[in-house]
Amino acid sequence: MARRKLALVFLLLCIMALLLSPWADAPSPSSFPVSVPASGVQVVLEPEEAEEISRLTIEVALEEQEFRALSNLNDDFTFRHPEIEVELRRITPQQAYETYRRASELQEAADIMLLRNEWVAEFASSGYLLPADAAFVGKALGEQFEALSGPLKWNAYLWGVPRDMDPYVFVWNLDLLQVWLGEEADLPLTEEQWTAAAEASLGAEQGSEAYWLAIDGEDPLALLAWLESYAQERSDELWEQGSQAWAGTAREQALALLEERRANVRFGRDTGETIQALGEGNVLAAVIPYSKAKEFVAEKGEFRTEIDLRSWRLPYIWPRGSSFVISARTEAEEAASVWIADMTGEQAQLLHMEEQDKLPVFRSLYDADRRLSDLLPGRAGQSFPNQAPLLYGPETATILGEFGEMWSRFSGGELNLEGWMEEWERESEG
Repeated sequence: MARRKLALVFLLLCIMALLLSPWADAPSPSSFPVSVPASGVQVVLEPEEAEEISRLTIEVALEEQEFRALSNLNDDFTFRHPEIEVELRRITPQQAYETYRRASELQEAADIMLLRNEWVAEFASSGYLLPADAAFVGKALGEQFEALSGPLKWNAYLWGVPRDMDPYVFVWNLDLLQVWLGEEADLPLTEEQWTAAAEASLGAEQGSEAYWLAIDGEDPLALLAWLESYAQERSDELWEQGSQAWAGTAREQALALLEERRANVRFGRDTGETIQALGEGNVLAAVIPYSKAKEFVAEKGEFRTEIDLRSWRLPYIWPRGSSFVISARTEAEEAASVWIADMTGEQAQLLHMEEQDKLPVFRSLYDADRRLSDLLPGRAGQSFPNQAPLLYGPETATILGEFGEMWSRFSGGELNLEGWMEEWERESEG
């Protein structure tokens, strides 16, 4: 009996071996890794897809301190966006226009560039840029002041995203103002008071080292700021008025005063020289950017100072704004828009203001932040920065460049008032 059972078991084992033998050589089916949790239920894990990396090159024309601040913001961005690799490069601000232009012509431009607002339309019309509308996220587009967005418009598109503005202002030495013009002197000065101040500088105790004005003799926007304060008129309409812009006007008187009393005008070759002159305590008024004025006044020197924002009541002054643009040669347009939106967002603007004193570009910030609420009292009306410039378009950079060349020669004594009028007349007729 036991022998029969043993034979039966042996027979069954042989049958099973025959049935299973074909599967021994069968290829293993492809399968995903299997995780068996404690419950015993098998879970199939999908393979992770490799995330596509976008690479951006970004060039900005900034001084070292401001570049470091932007680098910190960029480091935070790349930490939050590991799918975007960024190479951030600094170029010299004084050579920015030529650098950007040459790189664009050679189709070697960075994916993103930081341009002055007045350059944007020229680069766009030359085919060097992509429209930047996609970089305005949420309410950002509706928040823009016309003084900033106006120069960025061309051919029904916006070609840049504003980052900041830094208009020129006057900084006054109040102690000299009272000594030269009396305690009753008030701002803004009349034309007669400007003349009296220029004459007072000649007879001051400092003698030839006393100055009634310090101004950058290379920057045309500094001259335009002086004309705005003296004449209390917007200066962007000069080119609309053509040959009638100077003769018999307050602007002509302003230039004449500069020429007649140039011995006691401190013509700097850059903003740094103008600020240095102001700090010496023998300059009545200096034309410097708002951010530098804030920094200077905060240091509380040996004399009383005041930042004069009265010209901001005009319909338009030059905001000296900068904007990020996207190169037409980029292969990462979407990533570029994401980066720009982050760098121009509300928090980035507030941090930029705190660190560099550059003014933000969102309207709502001037209502919500007490540091800004009194800065632009006319922001809801027809005053700066609510009006677009009268001079705009692809030729703006060239026009301002030629104007700046005239101003450089005038401030350097190579061009007198008569020569200025003759050159302006020829340009207007041409």
